[in-house]
Amino acid sequence: MSFDLILPFFPREVQNVIMQREVSDVMINGSRVFVDRNGRLSQLEGIVLDPMQVLAGVENIGRFLHRDITPDSPILDARLPDGSRVAAIASPSSPGGMTVTIRKFNRWFTADDLVASGTLPEPVLATVTDAISQRKNLLIAGGTGSGKTTLLKALIDLIPLSDRLIVIENPAELDISHANAPRWEITDKADGHALLIHALRHRPDRIIFGEVRDHSAYQLLQAMNTGHGGTMSTIHADSAALALYRLAGLALSAQSNLDASFIRSEVASAIHYVLFITRRTDGTRRVTELLKVAGYSVSEERFLTNSLFAETA
Repeated sequence: MSFDLILPFFPREVQNVIMQREVSDVMINGSRVFVDRNGRLSQLEGIVLDPMQVLAGVENIGRFLHRDITPDSPILDARLPDGSRVAAIASPSSPGGMTVTIRKFNRWFTADDLVASGTLPEPVLATVTDAISQRKNLLIAGGTGSGKTTLLKALIDLIPLSDRLIVIENPAELDISHANAPRWEITDKADGHALLIHALRHRPDRIIFGEVRDHSAYQLLQAMNTGHGGTMSTIHADSAALALYRLAGLALSAQSNLDASFIRSEVASAIHYVLFITRRTDGTRRVTELLKVAGYSVSEERFLTNSLFAETA
């Protein structure tokens, strides 16, 4: 059950492109269609959609997935059974016509697959594999569409199947092979901070936090620094080093009285390794940095790190 659930609601031209394996994202801007094919964005020439047909299709998808989209509730964010996502914004929030983005999950890749494709350098895999076996905490950084989630999934597969994982995401999309791995999803009524607090009460061997994007970073640091090794997460950042500062900044937003130096020291204690993955101009993804975190210098106001791998993106 996946794309076939929503295909009937789209025009034939869109159905055809959704089913193309090399297409990862389909974007509809009013009447125009754009696709991400093998990492490159392009417009589908010669295709102009009827805006009313697009609107009717999205409304039907919303009803089918029990997420109505109306003028009073113009935002749709839904997940298909295979983890693919359908996001839409309608009028009046999108006055130029319906905006629709379909993010597909065609397949997951193993660490060996990523090495073979050139995404994951072998020396990096060797170091990270050893870090995972030693229950070190890993942070994966990169931009939108860089492949952070794909890399996270590949590294999760390196965790012993006997370990109990608590997996927290927004939205839930990872395909977890571990049998003892409760899956939790962040919602308006249960944010990441609250779920992390409760995760500690459910006897996790490791915590997998899909993406750090708000004040829940503070509770994630507390979990890492209170004996819950082997935690993995992802974060948006422009480099491995900047990921540490961004994580600290998000944690600082949890409380108004937190000290920046203290929080950065907490980050330095919690995070052992940072990987940075980027999407190149030709559409390929590549891990270009691996940092080992050695501490934080309060006097110099900077993280102390050792570069274990670095190359030009």
